[in-house]
Amino acid sequence: MTNRNDPARIVAFANKAGFQIEFLTPNRSKAEYQDHATIMPALGPHMGAQPLRYLDYLIREPVRAALLHGAGVPVTVPRPERYAVHKLIVATQRRTGGDYGVKRDKDISQAGELTEAVHMKRRWLDLAEAWIEAWERGPAWREALGKGRAMLPDRERGLLVDCMVRAGREMDMDPAGYGF
Repeated sequence: MTNRNDPARIVAFANKAGFQIEFLTPNRSKAEYQDHATIMPALGPHMGAQPLRYLDYLIREPVRAALLHGAGVPVTVPRPERYAVHKLIVATQRRTGGDYGVKRDKDISQAGELTEAVHMKRRWLDLAEAWIEAWERGPAWREALGKGRAMLPDRERGLLVDCMVRAGREMDMDPAGYGF
C-alpha cells in the first residue's frame, strides 16, 4: 500500500487474508508532515514510514507479550495504560465521516476496554501515571485528553475517574490538577 500523498512510497503491506502491516514513525514536527511518508532507505528504495503524532508517547516503556500463534511468539507492545490514553488523544484528532468516524469509534471503544481492564486488575497507578505524563506535555495534550475522556461511554468514563481518584489517594495527588 502506498502513502496517499506520495504514491511512489510504500508504507504498508497486506496479505491475501487481509492481515496488514504498516510502517510507522513518530512525527514530532509540524502537523503538515503528517500525511507525507518519511523515507526509509534501510527498508528498500521505495519504502517509507507514515509519521504519526503522539507515537513517541505510545511506544515509550513497552512491555513483552506473547502473540497467540502456535506455541506463542514473543513480541514487544505498548503498555496497556499508555495505549488507552493514546487512543483517547488520537480519537480527537480523527476527521469525521466515512472510515474516519469508524476509526474514531474504534479508538474510543479500545480506550474504554483497556480502561476497564486496568481498573479490574487494580492497576490504577499505572493508568494515572500515563495520564499525568500526557497531561504534563502541554495545553494541546490537555485539551485532547479532555475531549477524548468526554467521548467515552458513561461507564468507562466513570472507571477512568475512579482510577484517578484511587491513584490520587495512593500518590497523595489531587486528580483535579489533572482534569478530574
